[in-house]
Amino acid sequence: MLWLAASVCLCGGMANAPHPAESPTRKLYEQLNALRLDRTRVYHVRELALRRDAVRLVFQDGTLGLMEPFHGRVLGAVFTGKARVLATPRDAAERRSLARFLGAPLLDTPVSKVYLRFTDGTAQQIEEFLRSTRDRAVEDPAFLADWNAVLPSLNPGNSLRTLQDLDAPAPLPFFQAVLVDSQHGVFEVSVDDRRAEQVMIGQVRYREGGRFYDLWAMFPRAEGRGHPEPAVPTRYSIESTVQEDLGLHGETKLEMRALRDGERIVPMILSRELRVQSVTDRTGQPLDFFQNEDLSEKEVLRRGDDLFYVVLPEPTKAGQTIDWDVKYSGNVITDAGNGVYYVGERGAWYPHPLGSAHFSHYELTFRWPRRLDLVATGRSTEQHEEGDWRVGHWTSDSPMALAGFNLGNYSQASADAGPTHITVDANQQLEQALYGLFRSRRGTATARGPVGWRRTVEAWRSASLAETAPPPMPKTVIGQLATDIGEAMRYMEQWNGPFPFAHLEVSPLPAAMGQSWPGLIYLSTLTFVPKEAQQRAGVAERTTFSFTDLMPFHELAHQWWGNVAGGSSYREEWIMEGLANYCALLYLDSRRPGEHALDHALESYRNELLARLPDGTQTADEIGPLSLGQRLDSSLTPDGYARVIYPKGTWVIHMLRKMLEEPGAKDPDARFRGLLRALLEKYRFAGLTEDELRQEVRRIMTAEMDLESTHSMEWFFDEWVHATGIPHYSVDFKASRGAKGYTVHGILRQEGVPETFLARVPLYRAGGGGKPELLGWVVTEGPATPFRFHSALEPSRIEIDPGQTLLCVAQ
Repeated sequence: MLWLAASVCLCGGMANAPHPAESPTRKLYEQLNALRLDRTRVYHVRELALRRDAVRLVFQDGTLGLMEPFHGRVLGAVFTGKARVLATPRDAAERRSLARFLGAPLLDTPVSKVYLRFTDGTAQQIEEFLRSTRDRAVEDPAFLADWNAVLPSLNPGNSLRTLQDLDAPAPLPFFQAVLVDSQHGVFEVSVDDRRAEQVMIGQVRYREGGRFYDLWAMFPRAEGRGHPEPAVPTRYSIESTVQEDLGLHGETKLEMRALRDGERIVPMILSRELRVQSVTDRTGQPLDFFQNEDLSEKEVLRRGDDLFYVVLPEPTKAGQTIDWDVKYSGNVITDAGNGVYYVGERGAWYPHPLGSAHFSHYELTFRWPRRLDLVATGRSTEQHEEGDWRVGHWTSDSPMALAGFNLGNYSQASADAGPTHITVDANQQLEQALYGLFRSRRGTATARGPVGWRRTVEAWRSASLAETAPPPMPKTVIGQLATDIGEAMRYMEQWNGPFPFAHLEVSPLPAAMGQSWPGLIYLSTLTFVPKEAQQRAGVAERTTFSFTDLMPFHELAHQWWGNVAGGSSYREEWIMEGLANYCALLYLDSRRPGEHALDHALESYRNELLARLPDGTQTADEIGPLSLGQRLDSSLTPDGYARVIYPKGTWVIHMLRKMLEEPGAKDPDARFRGLLRALLEKYRFAGLTEDELRQEVRRIMTAEMDLESTHSMEWFFDEWVHATGIPHYSVDFKASRGAKGYTVHGILRQEGVPETFLARVPLYRAGGGGKPELLGWVVTEGPATPFRFHSALEPSRIEIDPGQTLLCVAQ
């Protein structure tokens, strides 16, 4: 069964970092890793059933072995034989997620092998079953040898999680089952009270050379959500030295506040490229820590970063302040060629607690080669030179969720937007990948940098270029870019309120993406390439729009949506992305009103959502609902997040705005503007949940939005955030002339969505060569909804929502 171990555990990686003198916790950890089956406790069992929330595991007929007792407790078991696992999520979106991976809205499959680890009452339940059936232990050397051969690879992925409960006076138990069946291979089912959504079903999959963790379903227990975070950060003091070879040496002094009593082990995040050298408490005493030992493949794929664990000398007390100092070194800076550098590992180049981003205060100190420029989040308070080095300090004037920095050999341009000073930095040259694109014929450049950049550059090589064509100079656009960002900032302040930071720094990123940090924006290098040069290189018009027209203002809007109010979890990422993208489109629409940028973007996004995926099996919208967030990326659709979150998130925000609009009022967008301001004020430097967004929308909703007569917007969020489906509408009508005009009566047909789908659909009279005239709205009631309107003029046809207030297809 070595293949089983290889499927569920990532082996190899960096060597373990040095540790303090052998500690009791480390000894316990090593003992847990060394657990084997108890040769005296192997049984033939039939119809042993274990239920954990919505999951039921039945050992129908086979051999069960218990692990050796660990300090008097049984913490694991294995099974070979005939078993069955069943799971039915309560949430409709999670049932659809299961159906996408399994072909059915529930998990019901036979399994032949099961590896169990637990700190809950599983051991007692198994022992009670064995007593009740009076099963006697059996001799089975082959069974023991088979399983004991793979336990050394399987155990480390659970040992530290087990220690978190064994060391805690008030444990938060877990139950994990790794299962094997002939149809799905190896997958896992777990229920863990240290996760907010405790119940999880998923599988590691491989596709086209890439590894994915497919989350089939994930949801809270029926009793409520779990408790994922033992402590939250309140202050960081980070000192970093960037060496000439781009190596990073760092020291982070971290202040945290304990959330509950009795915790001894605190999980942290740090890039796998950085090796922890030491962890000490406020008195300088060394603390035990674990790095890479619990690096299961599942966690690598889900998080993309390393986990490391800090062991406290005493259990926590709620509200207690915890201080420690972490030293580490490694390389998180990539040389993209031609003096262009990229700081990767967003939010993981320094240690921070595992869990959702928390807003904290930061003090940053950098020491770096004098030949380079460095920009960072926060306010620069001082910079000076020390021989061949530069030293600089930055401090946060307000809480930040993440800190970041970038460096290069920059040219600069600046602009002012009211009290905010804007600086735009550009590299002296293009990175090697783009330099090759502009200097040679197609297919000759070698892309380096973040994953995905190679494919993007290759996609742009659609034209043969003269080998003597000079490469574009990034610095030629930065003056106009600074001016444009200042203009966009002033416009967005009309919607979101004053810009939240004293200054804004914009720097290049050699990747097909952008990022937004507090007071610091990364823009793709392509943004710094003049449009005429992009055209000369054969860059598609759509790509130019995304990188040059939209990206700068999308990332600017994230200064509010993400860096002032943040998403509370992966479930709310669509809110931040949707609002940022919509604010950017509103600005573009105001900047060039004759080009109708918003209308064109909405039409394009609708087409993207309706487009068939490359395999032809489904549309992009059918990948999954917005509420799945990063789970939309999977082995089935590696780019599912981008295909769904940006287009549909933008549409959902647009539909909310149009429903809140008051045509004819002095400020038709007063309600929507008020919604944005309220969210940013109430959840300033905090995580926003979807429930809180619902409450704010409910507070200002109009009577026309209350389609269920419950004074709530549950129908809207259930349909557009937690479900898939885009309605298709058509209309049949007749017009009868009367004394005062025409009576228009007919049927509005709705397809492509469930019969219970609700919408308020505007119908317009068209004809006579004039502007379409609103006849009225139809609130759908299933596949066919009758309507009856009066019109002064006879309609030659009826147009369905010509103003694009609703994400739909009108026929």
